[in-house]
Amino acid sequence: MKCFLRLPAVCDRTGKPKSTVYREIGEGLLPPAVRISERSSAWPDDEIDAVNRARLQGRTDSEIKALVFGLVSARPSSAARDAA
Repeated sequence: MKCFLRLPAVCDRTGKPKSTVYREIGEGLLPPAVRISERSSAWPDDEIDAVNRARLQGRTDSEIKALVFGLVSARPSSAARDAA
């Protein structure tokens, strides 16, 4: 991961309006944002880029859902972050 993307940057990178971004999060087609502070959330740029690459490769929605599940599962757990 190089950086975090806020919602306007996610919309720019995906070419989708924020309503579609949130709908696709609910459908499992985009990963949910991570909390970066008490009042802010953002997306790891590599996760958004991975979904975009999958779309460009013609992956099906089922394949993208599996990709998103894997990306989210690979995130450090909050328990592991708290212990560090």
